[in-house]
Amino acid sequence: MTRRKTLIAISAGILAQACGRKSKEGDLAEVINAADPAHAAQLLRGFYPIEENSWRWTQSKFAMALKPPRRTPNGAVLFLKYSIPEAVLSKLKETTLSAAVDGIPLQPEKIPQAGMLEYRREVPADDLRGKTGVTVEFTVSPFLPPGDQDKRELGVIVH
Repeated sequence: MTRRKTLIAISAGILAQACGRKSKEGDLAEVINAADPAHAAQLLRGFYPIEENSWRWTQSKFAMALKPPRRTPNGAVLFLKYSIPEAVLSKLKETTLSAAVDGIPLQPEKIPQAGMLEYRREVPADDLRGKTGVTVEFTVSPFLPPGDQDKRELGVIVH
């Protein structure tokens, strides 16, 4: 019998709606949608404004606050739905996405291709036990520096 891990995520609207979790003022959600203004308070730093009502660019370093799942005897899974355009990846040649939960690093991921991607990492139960909120920090390295066409530092697109 396999043990099921709980999911902590930032994702597209379908997952957020399926879980039925919306953050209220002062209340953290387990699952957030980067394009939902109701979750903006949980996007701590490194996020640009919503584009096309569905996604946001990030800077090279970005962070969010999440509520750990209530029951975490087997830990949880951090899930990030993101993308990187071919035009960006072709300039960088190769880039890596790294994450840490409350300062505890998770396995980095080399971004293998352009397009829609998912970052999934297990978070041990001991790293979440007794916490009412965690800070998840991501780093994209290398990243696209500001240029002539776009004056922003660009990491990845978060959905």
